[in-house]
Amino acid sequence: MAMEKILVYQHVIHEHAGRFGEIANKAKIKYDVVELWKDYRVPDFKKYTRLLIMGGPQSAYDPLSIYRSKDFEISSIRKFTEMNKPVLGFCLGSQLIAHAFGGKVYQDRVNGKPFKETGFFKIGLTDEGKSDRLFKGFPRSFEVFQWHGDVFDLPDNAALLASGHNVVNQVFKLRNSNAYGCLFHFDFTSKMVEQLIRIDNEWLHKGNNVDEKAIIKLARKYDKHLNELAKRLFQNWMSLQ
Repeated sequence: MAMEKILVYQHVIHEHAGRFGEIANKAKIKYDVVELWKDYRVPDFKKYTRLLIMGGPQSAYDPLSIYRSKDFEISSIRKFTEMNKPVLGFCLGSQLIAHAFGGKVYQDRVNGKPFKETGFFKIGLTDEGKSDRLFKGFPRSFEVFQWHGDVFDLPDNAALLASGHNVVNQVFKLRNSNAYGCLFHFDFTSKMVEQLIRIDNEWLHKGNNVDEKAIIKLARKYDKHLNELAKRLFQNWMSLQ
């Protein structure tokens, strides 16, 4: 791991690498963050061994006038995959990976109305997920933090690794590559969850019957457990070559 250097794409100031940044710092793994809401320079991809893409309020189907860095990110995802370098995306990051390889991304709807999956929900590994190296040492099912109104269809060359009750496509892997998309968040600490609820409060409650105090309570309850799972997933990801 001494030679590892991660490239991180961050879309808004409050959705940063979170747990993964803390884990990387403790392990003395170097990473550079591209703050995509600012003017940024296109990095030299050859300097990095893998790509980590965080979440954000944007949608993969937004026009470039709204989401200026979208084409750059999609091109990056394809390039890292072509170079056989591991790619891991959470929430918006997962949607971008799906979109980059032909999977449709769209607003989720239930009974014709927009649906948001917000809070803590259990997901379960598929048979392929259970045997995949990214989830080595994981239980068959576990709680995760969800914060999305968009979902994706799997690209044609993808394997489904985990499913949920509300949203089936939770985790996928592009076959014959080390590119993974996770719709949920492992990156958020309990403090980040509380901050997210404050900043995105209007979005959270618009057309969404949800108890934010209950979410905060569960974030604190699961914080230690989710940190252990995040650490395991990060270590598994770092072992991929």
